[in-house]
Amino acid sequence: MYIQRHGESEANAQRIYSCLKIDPPLTSDGRKQIESYLDYYSQSDIDKIISSPSTRAIQTAEIIADQLGLSISIDNKLHEVIMGYLEGLPQDDEENIKLFSSILENWFNGDKTKAFPNGESYQDVKNRIDHVYKNYLYQEKTLLVAHATFFACLIGRQLTYNESVFELFLPRAGRGKYENGKWIMIDTR
Repeated sequence: MYIQRHGESEANAQRIYSCLKIDPPLTSDGRKQIESYLDYYSQSDIDKIISSPSTRAIQTAEIIADQLGLSISIDNKLHEVIMGYLEGLPQDDEENIKLFSSILENWFNGDKTKAFPNGESYQDVKNRIDHVYKNYLYQEKTLLVAHATFFACLIGRQLTYNESVFELFLPRAGRGKYENGKWIMIDTR
């Protein structure tokens, strides 16, 4: 199974949190980021592309699908983690960073009781992650197109790490692959 984070979106460029309510498209730079991978994908064995329902993920999937002559399927369970109160707020604000990172660090360090205010709990996200593991993990020729925090939770389900939760995040347009029981980061520009 391959994973592809969407390219830069307008919300990324504006440095604001976006989940479901705010549904920004890709920027021109975001499109270029994905287009820069088309040679790689042309040489891959991908035969199925499944996308988050978000505009930025669908646009990312469409760029790749057009190159490969494939259609895309939408899976509503691949949406970004719903951050509730944080949606639309600046990512550079210290209080917002503190709230965001403390919830994720609690989740990854074993305290599953924390939830984003008016957003998803760990159990909500885990149910969606379990869906991915059950339905896609061993589909070697499938590409999932989704989001940074969602993929960090997906990858973090199997890993133990010592530093920051943010070491699990794919950068904008970052790629990875699950192969032979291991996560491989293909590109972490």
